[in-house]
Amino acid sequence: MQKKPFSQKNSFYVTMWLVFHMVIILAFSLSFVFGKKLDIDSDLFHILPASTLGPAMGEVDKRLSDATSQNIFVLVSHENFDTAKSTAELVYNQLKENRFFASIRLYAGDNAITSIEDFVHDYRWNLLDDEAIQELSTAEGRQSFADKAVSKAYGSFTLSSLSYLDEDPFLLDDEAITDYLGAIQDASTSMTAKDGVLAAEYEGKWYVMIRGTLNKEGSAMASNDNGVTALYSVCGPLEKDGVRFVYSGTAFNSHKSSTSAINEIGLISTVSLTIVILILLLIFRTGLPLVASVASIFVSLATAFSATHFVYGRLHILTLVLGTSLIGSCIDYSLHYFVNWKANLTLDSGASVRKFLFKGLVLSLVSTEICYFILLFAPFDLLKQMGVFSMTGIMSSFLTVICIYPLFKLPQENKRRIPVIKFYKHSRLAQKKNLTLIVTCSFILITGIIIALNHKNLRVHNDMYQLYVMEGRLKEDDLTVTEVTQYDPRGWFILHAKTEEELLQIEEFVCQRLDEFGRGKEGSAYLATSRFVPSKAHQKKSREAARKLLELAPGQYELLGYEEGEELYLAEEFDSSEENYLLPNCEFPESVSSLVSMLWLGQIDGEYYSVVMPVRELSRDEYIKIAAEKGDNVIYENKMRDLGLGLDRLTYIIIIMFIVAYLVIFVVLKFFYTWKQALKIASIPLLSVLLILMVDGIIGQPIEFFGLTGMILVFGLGLDYIIYMVENIKREKKGLIQNEIPKLEPFAIFLSFLTTALSFGALAFSTFVPVHTMGLTIFLGLIGAFVCTLF
Repeated sequence: MQKKPFSQKNSFYVTMWLVFHMVIILAFSLSFVFGKKLDIDSDLFHILPASTLGPAMGEVDKRLSDATSQNIFVLVSHENFDTAKSTAELVYNQLKENRFFASIRLYAGDNAITSIEDFVHDYRWNLLDDEAIQELSTAEGRQSFADKAVSKAYGSFTLSSLSYLDEDPFLLDDEAITDYLGAIQDASTSMTAKDGVLAAEYEGKWYVMIRGTLNKEGSAMASNDNGVTALYSVCGPLEKDGVRFVYSGTAFNSHKSSTSAINEIGLISTVSLTIVILILLLIFRTGLPLVASVASIFVSLATAFSATHFVYGRLHILTLVLGTSLIGSCIDYSLHYFVNWKANLTLDSGASVRKFLFKGLVLSLVSTEICYFILLFAPFDLLKQMGVFSMTGIMSSFLTVICIYPLFKLPQENKRRIPVIKFYKHSRLAQKKNLTLIVTCSFILITGIIIALNHKNLRVHNDMYQLYVMEGRLKEDDLTVTEVTQYDPRGWFILHAKTEEELLQIEEFVCQRLDEFGRGKEGSAYLATSRFVPSKAHQKKSREAARKLLELAPGQYELLGYEEGEELYLAEEFDSSEENYLLPNCEFPESVSSLVSMLWLGQIDGEYYSVVMPVRELSRDEYIKIAAEKGDNVIYENKMRDLGLGLDRLTYIIIIMFIVAYLVIFVVLKFFYTWKQALKIASIPLLSVLLILMVDGIIGQPIEFFGLTGMILVFGLGLDYIIYMVENIKREKKGLIQNEIPKLEPFAIFLSFLTTALSFGALAFSTFVPVHTMGLTIFLGLIGAFVCTLF
């Protein structure tokens, strides 16, 4: 009986394909209906794992990273100060209303002082520092304090405008302004106020600082329009006649890395697809395999993108870069199908091609999906995103091959041949038992010796400073900014407590210890909320000290030329401000609020958190000792160093996941093969790993996180070749295939290896270290897997 062209079985497969893809696309589409926006994340910090100290610290790290990534600094340089300042003013005036900036600041003169003076006046009684409190503890000290205020008022040696002199005869405003400006000054270190702006002279050039904070839209570095592109568009035309702009901030590095990543996506995708198209045209000499394969790739990528964005609400740009490697993986299934569709004369329909390949395709899918599934247990989102993206994309490709391809009519019998296959010499090395044994033992011996000789290079080590290597102008700018500003924070103290008051008191303790340690040392400045908002305990001490000044008020007003009785109003004002305490959630002047919002993290998971940030790391060991004095309430974190150590720990976790993946895959193989066959198949990824370790040892590449992740993926991808080969040998032994047909599957395996190795090999040329490392690792592993499959 002649088979119907569209059987009930085919209908089932088509329905399965439609349901899988429509559910994912529908979920992705509905997420936008309910307010979700397309979010391509390019922040460098977001490719790193969250803190291993718990959910709250993870949220602290995220807030710090977000704040860091949104702050930018631009130094406008020229030999002439007036030229540098006027150019900075042009930039400021063009950007101050820009939609990408939450704030942008240039001036640090009268406007800043006036706004600070208006703010601190209401809290002036509470803001005396420890030195002033100590001075006011004696009668002689109080009189000296009052006399200095009079001298300042008549001598014009004040930062305040004296507009509040009738309410502040002791110039407490001036004391507070001095402390506030000193704290703000430490955020720009060697930059000092000159003609109303922050400036510094270095090696014969003047540098004027512009500080900005990007909003969420402005920090979206994966888009074409963002704060950095807006800044470049303004500054670019002005960079002439000796004017130069020096850029600093994570946003600039994120912009460059995301731009490079997007360009690499285009290049890798174009090269990979071009090679695939040429291979398909060369082999099949007809349009259907080409159109179907390319369509399968795009459907797979679209499905993977939709699923990952729906699950995580965003997609990191690095996930997309690595996702382009799916081109090589997805084409594997198409190649195996169309090689048999085109030239396997024992098969008379698409359904028979599916049946012929089904077991090998399923085992290949299962082994690959297990390895990607393992990534879902990694403790940070980037690897989880990669796992979901790859699992979904490969499943989509698999379903397209077994559900849609069998609907295609086979070519006419006289066209069912592949001319280029005559040039392919199928190796029979696997049948030469002695040769196989000799080569395998020799390979293990040689790689073992080389690994032993270079074992010191194979330690687990993740150097975060190598994760993104600045080059060109950004590297030069970073060095210039560090030299000019002397501002280079490498780490910070993270503090937490049950209440705001307790947290501020802990801050004050840390600040006191930093003052003691840094006394007389260059670069000992630090930033802290408590420099703007003292604890209530300190504010009460300040008020008690200030109260004693009231007894000197009559004489003070007389010396300042005021009428008798003014001191009565001063006493009333003091009493009325009894409960007027300064708190971290006050509305600060703009020059202060940007710092406080970065340093004071507020309540997270039931506790309050803040940051004390040294502007330079003078001694990590000393800072750790200071933190230890407050027990668990204070942690000193060197972001890059501690993340490297965190990645070291995660690398060991990946090794455990590696072993788990291997055992699971072996158990799956044992269900379908004999012990001997299962051991042979399972040996392939191990031999591939030996090759990777040997090359890493030779080139001095330590065992690090992204390379080890690549090894896990090699497990799944490398097993495909040996599974297809074993299935082909089994069919040949059973007499199911004969004549030239035994060459078809090895030929398809070769094409599969070629396309996959090329797609991952292209990643090895990436300038982004994680992509390069993972691409090189997988490329080496695939070579090892393919060569081992021949034996």
